[in-house]
Amino acid sequence: MKKIRIGLVGCGGMGIRHLIGLGELTQTPFCNVELGGVCDLRRENAEQAADKAEQLFGVRPPVCTTLEELAKLDLQAVDVVVDPSVHHTIVCQALESGLHVLVEKPMAITVSKCRLMMEAARKNDRLLSVAENYRRDPSARLVNHLLQQQVIGNPYLAYYHSLGGGSGIYITPWRHLKERGGLLLDMGIHLADLIRYQLGDIDEVYGAAWLAAPIRRTDETEIQATAEDCSMAMLRMKSGVMVNWMMGRGGLASCGGQLIAGRSGTLTSFGTRGGKVGLRLGAGGETGHEQILEETTGFELEPLAEHLFPQRLSTRDADAKLIALELHELGEAVLQGRALEVDGEEGLKDVAAIYAILESSLANEAVKMADVESGQVCAYQNEIDSALSTDSTGINT
Repeated sequence: MKKIRIGLVGCGGMGIRHLIGLGELTQTPFCNVELGGVCDLRRENAEQAADKAEQLFGVRPPVCTTLEELAKLDLQAVDVVVDPSVHHTIVCQALESGLHVLVEKPMAITVSKCRLMMEAARKNDRLLSVAENYRRDPSARLVNHLLQQQVIGNPYLAYYHSLGGGSGIYITPWRHLKERGGLLLDMGIHLADLIRYQLGDIDEVYGAAWLAAPIRRTDETEIQATAEDCSMAMLRMKSGVMVNWMMGRGGLASCGGQLIAGRSGTLTSFGTRGGKVGLRLGAGGETGHEQILEETTGFELEPLAEHLFPQRLSTRDADAKLIALELHELGEAVLQGRALEVDGEEGLKDVAAIYAILESSLANEAVKMADVESGQVCAYQNEIDSALSTDSTGINT
C-alpha cells in the first residue's frame, strides 16, 4: 500500500501517544503512513521518541531539534503535538515548508490564531487536519447514527455535565494559565466538538466562568492559576435545540452526566472515548449499548474502524486506535483526496465555542457564535493574543 512519510513534531507524553497510535495503524492492512523523523527542542525528548519508534517499527528515525531540519527530510506531512500556545507558529511554518499538517486539539489558543493557520493552509494549498478523537469512537458514531435515523425523534434539549472539584495541578501546570489557553479550552474542546458533531452548529451562547481554585498544588509544586476552571452555559443550537453546559475542574462542586432528549426518546450519551450509549424510548426502560447494536440496522463504521473495533465497542484504552484513525484519514486525504472530517474550519468552530462562553461571561450578556468565529467579539482573547509573539517557538510538550 502506498504511504505518506510523516514527521512527529513534539516528543513529550502526547507525542509518544501519537507514536503508539501510528504503531496501532502499522499493525493493520490499512497502514498508509510511515514515520520519517522525530523533532523536539529538547534532544533528550527526541531521542526517547526515537527509541520508542525503533521499538515499535524496528527502524530508528532521524532525530531533529528544529523544524527546519525536519523539513529537509523526505516528508509529505507532520504530526504537530506541542504546547497549544505555539500551535499556530509551528503549523504555519510547516505549511510554508510545503507539508500537510495534523495538529493536536485545540487547533490554537485563540480564534485569530486559528484563522492564521487556515490562511497559511489555503495560501500553500496544503491540508490542515485537527486531531479531535472523541467523535471517532464507536459510541459517538452510534449516537450520530441514531440521531440521523431519528430514533428518538427531533431533539429539543440536551445537557453535558463534566464538573470535577479539587485544587491539584491537572496533568501539567500550563493548563492553569490563561496565556497558555487554560483548562476550559484544553479539556472543554472535546465537549464542544461532540455537541457540534451530534447537534449541529451553535447559534448563541450565554455563559459564565469562574476561577474556583486559584492556588494549585502538588506535593512538590504550587502555582497561581490565572485561567478560569469552572463554567456554566446555555447553548442555543441553530436547530433550536437548547444545551445546558457545565464543565470544569476546580473548587468543591462535582457532577457529571449526558442526555439528548427527543420527542420520542432519550440518549444518555453524546459518545466519548471508550464510552457506551443508553437509549430510552417513551416510558420504557433503558436499552444498553450492546442491545442497541443488536437491534439497530444500517450502522456501519469505516473499514479501518471496523477492523480496530470489530464488536463496534471500545474501551478506556481506545486512545491509540482513535489516533490511528486520525493518521489514516490524513494519509487518505493526501493520497486519494479524501475530505478531512475535522479540518481548520471545524477546529476553529470548536475553539470559538469555548471562547463564546468566556466572552459571554466577560460581557455579562449572550453572544452570537458568528461574531466570535469572525473575531468581532474577542475582548477576552485580546490579552492572550497580545501575549503571543509572532516568533514564538517551542516544539516540546
